[in-house]
Amino acid sequence: MMDSLIKTKIIEDALKTNARICLPEINDKRVFEAKKKLLSLGFNIVDCSQLRKNITEYKELVVKKKFSRNWTEDMINEYIDLDLNLSVLALDNNDLDCVIAGASHKTSEILRTAIRIVGVHENKKWVTSVFFMLSPCQKHIYTYGDCAVIPEPSSEQLCYIGYEASQIHQLISGCKSKVAFLSFSTKGSAEHYKVKKVQDAVSLFSKKYNDIQFDGELQFDAAVDVNVSSKKIDNSSLEGKANVFVFPDLDSGNISYKITQSLANYQAIGPILIGLKKPINDLSRGCTVDDIIYTVAISALQS
Repeated sequence: MMDSLIKTKIIEDALKTNARICLPEINDKRVFEAKKKLLSLGFNIVDCSQLRKNITEYKELVVKKKFSRNWTEDMINEYIDLDLNLSVLALDNNDLDCVIAGASHKTSEILRTAIRIVGVHENKKWVTSVFFMLSPCQKHIYTYGDCAVIPEPSSEQLCYIGYEASQIHQLISGCKSKVAFLSFSTKGSAEHYKVKKVQDAVSLFSKKYNDIQFDGELQFDAAVDVNVSSKKIDNSSLEGKANVFVFPDLDSGNISYKITQSLANYQAIGPILIGLKKPINDLSRGCTVDDIIYTVAISALQS
């Protein structure tokens, strides 16, 4: 596990929370190895075998949920027998502070279980996600959103994604967020309904969150390159120094994070889910042990 100021700070801050953490996919070798390292670092990892001591309480919880209406006892038992469901029920029952899974489950499975049991936070409109992208030198961290949940976000949803991504970026990095709303157009260089959607999101964002540094619509180079920014934009508020990127749709977000990871050797941590009542985070099924460790640490910081 590589060391860095950013990664060291994430671990140190996460340990201070003393969060009770569950990794229900312990049969996955990567998860098993991550658990050992997390325990050695001092994290409080709770096994599903420990949670089964409260199985009666969790059965009563399932009965109260809308999705289990008309279920038989056998159906309830079968549902709780799955460690993912059990861990999220324990989280809902305040026996855990966060759950991390996805090494052997699809994102859709994680989301369905999370929304069914824990639900969407009363102060949030949607569930969305971000990836934290750590540079190979481990000195820079960028936030990409949304790369895993909302396929075709509306202008209102893009505005929401931008705000939520900016807040969690500051929480994890300790740095001021600089939000770029991305497009294939920079400041009206192209006309298209997809460009208009991003422009409308920027307009909404400016009215609701003018205390946050942002700009858009921008092409990626204008968002991250000082020289390109100066040529394409007059008086950009970001000046080519964006650190939070709002992608116009799930295609572009998901493709971009994987390109950054695969070709530029950035570490992708996430998807980190935002908008749930309690921290439940996903893992890429291609995750490494190191990815799991830092997803756990970030989950603890959300708790």
